[in-house]
Amino acid sequence: MTERIVVVGAALMSDGRLLAARRSAPPELAGRWELPGGKVEPGETPEHALVRELREELGVEAEPLERVPGEWPLKRGYVLRVWTARLISGEPQPLEDHDELRWLTPGEVWDVDWLDQDVPAVKGALLKLDAGA
Repeated sequence: MTERIVVVGAALMSDGRLLAARRSAPPELAGRWELPGGKVEPGETPEHALVRELREELGVEAEPLERVPGEWPLKRGYVLRVWTARLISGEPQPLEDHDELRWLTPGEVWDVDWLDQDVPAVKGALLKLDAGA
């Protein structure tokens, strides 16, 4: 296999809360929660992909802040990398691939059924957010 395809995820924060997005597709992921994001396109930086994906999926403008240490394998040939991000403008709406969004306080973060690969990313993002990232 050649180079891995990078999928970016956003630990999008606003007012001390983390945004979770419930998948509506594909069927094997539907109903579980994830950090919003998507694939990095050829010639695109991960940070640019994150901004684009949040605009397309949620209808918001956001600023990537800091990468969460680590990367997590997805399906064959894909890897997840996560950044903390700040909401600049807009109210997130589930425009693509999601049917519900929730702003979660630190005490509510584990109330949703996260996708397995997102669990360590969420833990890492919470550490960064607690540290004031």
